[in-house]
Amino acid sequence: MPHATLVVRSSPESVLGVMGYFDEAGRARLEGLRWQLDNVLPRLRYVGYEEAERESERLAERLVERFGREELEGFHFAAMPRGGFIVLGMLAYALGLRRGQLEPGPPDSPVVLVDDCAVSGVRFGEWMSRSKSEKVVFAHLYSAPELREAIEEKEGRVACVAARDLEDHAPGIHGEGYTAWRERWLARMDYGGYWVGHPDHVCFAWNEPDTSIWNPVTEKEEAGWRLVPPELCLKNRPEPAEGHAPIQFQPEGKGPIRPSSRVLFGELEGGVVIGDLEGGECFGLDGVGADMWRCIVEFGDRERAGDEILKAYDVDEVTLRGDLDGFVDELISRGILEERG
Repeated sequence: MPHATLVVRSSPESVLGVMGYFDEAGRARLEGLRWQLDNVLPRLRYVGYEEAERESERLAERLVERFGREELEGFHFAAMPRGGFIVLGMLAYALGLRRGQLEPGPPDSPVVLVDDCAVSGVRFGEWMSRSKSEKVVFAHLYSAPELREAIEEKEGRVACVAARDLEDHAPGIHGEGYTAWRERWLARMDYGGYWVGHPDHVCFAWNEPDTSIWNPVTEKEEAGWRLVPPELCLKNRPEPAEGHAPIQFQPEGKGPIRPSSRVLFGELEGGVVIGDLEGGECFGLDGVGADMWRCIVEFGDRERAGDEILKAYDVDEVTLRGDLDGFVDELISRGILEERG
């Protein structure tokens, strides 16, 4: 979204806004991103290295239960880039794998493909299209049972083993429209996926799975939010690419006159944009009006705000202070500003 800016307000309650000029496709994109925050963020599940190590040991136990240690000694192990390599390293120690088991084997040798989690099975499907192995075990830490069932039903040479089950929240999210939603997404999955649903959004210290939204205007899948902060996820650490939206943090009012809790505001193209979160109204200020707003936010006092504005404008003091009083009174009457005490 070119020329868009993210605005973050931390109090009195957290609010995330996007400011800019949006066409029909851009507005549809924002609706999809808002849906993601409402429905994906509450079921985010973060897995650090220590928990991942425990879950890798649990996966090792599941493999032993399914195949037995003696049979596993004849298996070769491979990893799904890139998180699969981290899990395979832990799994190799948990199972006591030999070096030779971590190297490619003959086609008639069973291969265990290791990953951190599986959501739709797209990447696994891509791997299967290249694999000539006669027996494949898809071993990973997290997945929905429905996905594993779909993979095994479609791929006769595959067995799936997971350390933990993920619950599918899609039926509860979509309610009566679940069946229609599922059929629409299955029809769109022309890229090799096996299953569609809304399992927990599992994020690791090294990886956050990509998410997507459907834009009904462009009729395309588009990238969703990344939800885990860079300090908690290696994948999210690189600096944002050129063209990504900048982020502003909304300043807090310091005096008796301050922005209402019902507004979100930020800087855009040299002016100030203010959004009324309750009424839905959005308007912009530029020139002296924008400066009045900035000074009221900074000082919270008519007298000090007027003093600061007089430094920048060569205008009669009585006139300016009268205009400032009218500006403040108007915004107070509309609930955009509030005066305490």
